[in-house]
Amino acid sequence: MTPNRTYRESGRALVLATIVILSVVATATAFAGAATTTNDVTYTVDGEESSLLYQGQTVVVSGDFRDTAAYDLRQVTASSGGTVQSSTYVETVTTDGTGQIELETSDLAVGQYYLAEPGDTSPVTVGDTFEVTIQTIRTALEADAVANAGPDATTALDIVSNRGSYSLNVSADGDIDAEELLAIFGDEGEYGDLQPHTAADLDGDTVGAFDAGVYDESEADADEKIVLVDVDDRKAELDFTGVDDDAYDLAFEVVDSTAVDTTAVDVGEIDLDASFDQHHYTQSAGDIVEFTVDLEDTDDAYVQFGDENAGYVDVLYLADDTGSGDVTVQVNTRTAGAPGTSTADAFYAGDDVVQSLVHDGGDEVEQAAFYDRESDSSAELEGGFSEYLEELDLLSDGDEPDDQLTRPLQPTAYDLTVSATGTFVVDDGESDTDDELDRATLDLTPPSVDAVTTSVASSDRADRHDRDELHEFAIERTEIAEGDRLIVDVDASGLVGAVLAAGGDWDALEDGFAADSLSELTANDGEGVSFQVDAADPIGNQGPTSLVLEDADTEAVSVFADTETGVLSVVVDTSSSSAFDGSLEDGMEFTATLAYETDDDERYAFGDEAFDGGAAGEAEPAYPYADADSDEAVSTEFSLVEPTVSFDDRDANDAVALEASETVVTGETTIAPGTVAEVRLEHTDGSDEVFLQTAATTVGADGDFETEPVDLRDREVDGDGTLAFRVDGDTIDEADGVFVEAMADGGERLAEPDDGLLVADDEPVESGDD
Repeated sequence: MTPNRTYRESGRALVLATIVILSVVATATAFAGAATTTNDVTYTVDGEESSLLYQGQTVVVSGDFRDTAAYDLRQVTASSGGTVQSSTYVETVTTDGTGQIELETSDLAVGQYYLAEPGDTSPVTVGDTFEVTIQTIRTALEADAVANAGPDATTALDIVSNRGSYSLNVSADGDIDAEELLAIFGDEGEYGDLQPHTAADLDGDTVGAFDAGVYDESEADADEKIVLVDVDDRKAELDFTGVDDDAYDLAFEVVDSTAVDTTAVDVGEIDLDASFDQHHYTQSAGDIVEFTVDLEDTDDAYVQFGDENAGYVDVLYLADDTGSGDVTVQVNTRTAGAPGTSTADAFYAGDDVVQSLVHDGGDEVEQAAFYDRESDSSAELEGGFSEYLEELDLLSDGDEPDDQLTRPLQPTAYDLTVSATGTFVVDDGESDTDDELDRATLDLTPPSVDAVTTSVASSDRADRHDRDELHEFAIERTEIAEGDRLIVDVDASGLVGAVLAAGGDWDALEDGFAADSLSELTANDGEGVSFQVDAADPIGNQGPTSLVLEDADTEAVSVFADTETGVLSVVVDTSSSSAFDGSLEDGMEFTATLAYETDDDERYAFGDEAFDGGAAGEAEPAYPYADADSDEAVSTEFSLVEPTVSFDDRDANDAVALEASETVVTGETTIAPGTVAEVRLEHTDGSDEVFLQTAATTVGADGDFETEPVDLRDREVDGDGTLAFRVDGDTIDEADGVFVEAMADGGERLAEPDDGLLVADDEPVESGDD
């Protein structure tokens, strides 16, 4: 189908009705002198003054012209010093009766033009000319074959032109109607609900990333084309869901210039050998990101990580050694691409295989081939991967692939492209995969520093539970009873990769890190990361008591990471004598602080290794993901207190009233919620025998507790007893008790308990027995 130019033709019909193009030189009606020599000529395109025209546009020329007169349109052939030196005759035109001339430029060659009275040889300044240039447009699809259902039905369209903004007609030779075209280009709105456009005035509705609209049904071929209104260089997804299986040519025609381009696409079933589990991954720079490649009819594939736009490229080889049909790769975005880093420190695939050309290489990944412009043996790059990087302007001659980065991978979008054969092509500085099977994007975002909070969990080793288990029963609290577990949650992304590199064990992402991993990070001045938990006031001549991270026993202090959010949880067993470097006192107040420090003038840069950099490459603090002079810090306060217990139902003598029947014991405690405890009742029956009874309880979310029922029906009223609140065999607090008649409940006497109710163990023991 010939590209439709209805918009121009419709507009020009009115214009040409008032223009008379002469084939002979105008005679006595002209006045002396060329209009352009007055420096009063104006060129107007679409209502705006402009002396630069794209071939095909219509320009209105106004100046010192007679209402109706003939003028020569001449093309400049030489100029010097701002003055036209020579020109050639193009055609003769006349004013429209109002002293204006409308020129259609479709047939004008590239160059400079001006209007002059026939035979006039007066000097003409270059400033009074107008220029005609050619608009270029290039359209390209990331995938030239797409499915018509599922995630593979989408691909990105890239539109590039030398013009700032313009409108485009899009058609497919009548093979795709306007409604389907709108569904492909517009991700919202219904075809029949949109206000249509006219060719003369594109003021209807638009939808989607490409501002797509439909034409009024009165326009020619309105049912076979759509219009993209006022687009500029942009790249966005097209969705071919529901389009019939076939090969299509998408024609893109600028509505007011001669620029046209065509892009081919095959729509139908695609037999992919490999695909990503999703097409968009997001993570904070400096943290851990995970992607999975699903394999079909193959057990290996190649992945290009990054591209020239991201400023970094690596090629990975993945192999399914477990027979699962996929390979899941974890990427440490702090160490990937860093100098002196091994593949094992940057990537992890469990029992499967991952190899990297930037890092250690490997037999399989080194079989990847690199070509210039086309995957022909005669075009293979002799320098292999390094030359490929040089052609992409990512590497200087003589440098190694791990010299690409100045600092760790920064926040931006990194393309991930999977290939079956590992054939990669560079064409005019742009990378491509000859046999691309699938594409995804890893979007690294700027790390954030949000908050530090504290929580409490029941007494146990710091490494007893993983992070998810621990937070199922931990309660946010700023008053922590000694003996319980303190949890300091550092809600600041961008740290996990550095902690992992210090710990060196990918399993620690699930099992937890030794606190020394965090200590090693904070001790590295160049990283600009500080984490401290310090008492507010020193004791005597000693410094303030602080949490011990360096060489700390994991049972005393452990660190857990949330790989999705980047949050670090520092867990402390406050009963451990090695958790703090000083003595603890009741009510001691602490401050937990995370800080990112930067240099006043310089950003972070690598040294010779991944972690020997700093400000301008020196060992001076400069957080790797922050601009110069942009320190950040967050902190929180908490206190460590002695555990206390308060029993309910105290009488005037402060004794706990215990019903001489079946009863429960209630109260409150500062001990962590979820703590399993017991209340021990010790009493006599008037003889020398001592009776012990225990009732189990669990501390509730608000610190309250209620024991299981205990049978005291055989106790004498006004008899004395003792209550002890115990955890793990240790007595936390004690209180005196007294047995009383059944207490009122809602104004009524409590009913006598049934014989079948639970009775606690009530065996007499000799005095002095424990």
